[in-house]
Amino acid sequence: MRDQLRPVLAAVLALAFPGLGHLVLRRWGRALLWHVTVVGGGVALLALSDVDAAAPAASPFEAAAALPTEVALPVALLTVLSSIDAYVVGRADAAERRRVDATAEAVRRRAANADDEAGAAGSPVTELTGENDETVQVECPNCGKETDAELDFCHWCTEPLPWNEGE
Repeated sequence: MRDQLRPVLAAVLALAFPGLGHLVLRRWGRALLWHVTVVGGGVALLALSDVDAAAPAASPFEAAAALPTEVALPVALLTVLSSIDAYVVGRADAAERRRVDATAEAVRRRAANADDEAGAAGSPVTELTGENDETVQVECPNCGKETDAELDFCHWCTEPLPWNEGE
């Protein structure tokens, strides 16, 4: 449930304040990039337009309504794009997390089955063997290619494998 709400929360926060949705997703570089893009673009457009900065405004909503459309429209578009990006990144993070969890659970189940069949308890990864004592190939959660289950990392993308983090 939390993985389903996190992208929506990130999108709503990115609409409220540019970059805040990406901060919730712990994407610091993207948060800074979107914040600088939206705020910097708004400041640059205000500097290029003939807006009287000395005119008093009673509230921020009146000040926003007084902005010309050639300033307000691009800033609104950038804010919406930031929100869409936060939602897409949040969904991709949730999918990656589910894939890693599913792979780790599959390896744990295989190890439990191998322990039950062998009757001996040992390392869940080192005792994974197939037919003719061949090493079982598992799918890397990062790149998706088959890799050796006995390794601590994927030999294709060099990312650490999740089931070997505890060792």
